[in-house]
Amino acid sequence: MTGNIVSFDIGSAQIKLVWCAGGVCKAAVSAPVPDGLVRGGTIVSMDAMADLLRQLAKENNLPRSAQAAVILPAPLVFTRITELPPMTEGQLTYNLPFEFKDYLTQEKSRYYFDYAVQELVRGEDDSVTRMKLFACATLKTTIEDYRSMMNRAGFKLKLALPEEAAYAALLTDCIRRTQPESRDYCLVDVGHAGIRMFILRDDRFITRRTIDLGMLDLIRSISERQGVDEHIALTHMLSNYEGAMTDPASMDLYHRMAAEITKAVNFYNYNNRQQELTDLCLCSGGCNIVPLRQALAETTHLHLHTAQELLGDDVTLDEPWMYLRAIGGVDEGLRGGLQ
Repeated sequence: MTGNIVSFDIGSAQIKLVWCAGGVCKAAVSAPVPDGLVRGGTIVSMDAMADLLRQLAKENNLPRSAQAAVILPAPLVFTRITELPPMTEGQLTYNLPFEFKDYLTQEKSRYYFDYAVQELVRGEDDSVTRMKLFACATLKTTIEDYRSMMNRAGFKLKLALPEEAAYAALLTDCIRRTQPESRDYCLVDVGHAGIRMFILRDDRFITRRTIDLGMLDLIRSISERQGVDEHIALTHMLSNYEGAMTDPASMDLYHRMAAEITKAVNFYNYNNRQQELTDLCLCSGGCNIVPLRQALAETTHLHLHTAQELLGDDVTLDEPWMYLRAIGGVDEGLRGGLQ
């Protein structure tokens, strides 16, 4: 890994920045998102976010000369797996918009389209008969909004990418380094608003599942039980005040989360019996909750991987689980993306 790039992963509750230069992770920074600035994963005020990012960069001595990669939130990008006959790059450019005809809400000329070839299917004579693609589409105005935000923050936007591509880039390095026996992975992101599960085979995105249980449910449960507002409940959660993280109601929530994750894994395995999913990779701050990890181990009976396992010994961070998507953004940023 070479180059000089800062990757921005802006979530509903936390901002994560990772700066890499010359093949070395120089800094990883996280900060809370001010109330109301991000709603449903979408930034409400690009100018306010740009000013916040500029301040974070200044406080942490991040170089303004670095290029920027940003992870696009799911509501702003369409992604899908598709198969097409073998085509030239020019033919793909023409045909790819038609693969999104059931998703686009505006004229196709208003969108950027991009793709990654996941597999070339060959016939008996070894000629390519089909192309399996991971494809994505996002409005041109979305990219321009992010470009303007990065400019105001003092950075030059190099690329924007969906989170599926960031996780795939992360797994590419992990698989090359570890050469695992099983190459089906489920990355579990226990986020603020809910749980998102990304299932990949090797470095190829297969499917995603969402579960409407997240850290906000835990915060609200603590708020109700302790009779405090949600901001105080968050501090009680972080400090485990009066056993907020381990009382029966919290433990019940962890086991509900684990049960829903197990259902999603079982459903995937039922439909993919030739290659059973056996590995869970834990991402995000929610997965650092020890009782939740224990509930997942007891309920799923799957092999749980930590964030540090995915990153390897060469990358050492205080809270690696916070930065996986951003690090994947760095990896992909060095190869290109939605310009």
